[in-house]
Amino acid sequence: MSKFFIFIFFLSFSLACYAQEPDTTVIDNDDDEGIIVKPDNSAPLKLGLKLGVGYASMLGGELQNPTGCFDLNGTAYLRYRFKPRWAYQTEAGVSFRGSNFSNGPSEYSTIKLYYLDVPVMIVYGLNKTATSNLILGAQFSYLLNSSIYTSNGAFPEPTAPGLKKNDILAIIGTQFYTPFVGFQITAKYGLLDINDGLLGANTKPAYKGKDIHNFTIEIALIF
Repeated sequence: MSKFFIFIFFLSFSLACYAQEPDTTVIDNDDDEGIIVKPDNSAPLKLGLKLGVGYASMLGGELQNPTGCFDLNGTAYLRYRFKPRWAYQTEAGVSFRGSNFSNGPSEYSTIKLYYLDVPVMIVYGLNKTATSNLILGAQFSYLLNSSIYTSNGAFPEPTAPGLKKNDILAIIGTQFYTPFVGFQITAKYGLLDINDGLLGANTKPAYKGKDIHNFTIEIALIF
């Protein structure tokens, strides 16, 4: 399934690169000197990059004493503006997520997750120039790799945590643009229970068989 989503994204990416107008316009003055002008944010088609950091955690009844961890993510995005205040934005990229835990000696202390993410969002402009926006959408995430650490271990456990590969996250957030760069702030919550056994009987604290959900708050630069 992951190969299919990767293929669809890069196909869309290639078509967008072919169709998109240049990001800059060069205006010649009397001295034949070029002036680079940043395009209007209301352009009908925009292809760019988004780099972000944030806070990630794993919530639910299964995990004990979650404290959150550093979130790092990067995506390529395609935005299509079909009305002056309405746009469709899709992204594809990767993120490093997971959670830390305040548990005792020899108990799990960190879970690290590496995801492929494909968000699809509707962007609504809060002003006429679409420099302030509201975001609503959903994100498909595929787990590429995972590891679990105990409080007395410098290296991950030999067995990866039992977590389901697929997740769907609800997205709510905002965008705002300066003359040079944009910012995006989003909160994302996993709608699916991703618990697939964790580490079973070997898990300390003891395995409960309850739910696990991803949660992130991300702050990103939009280029």
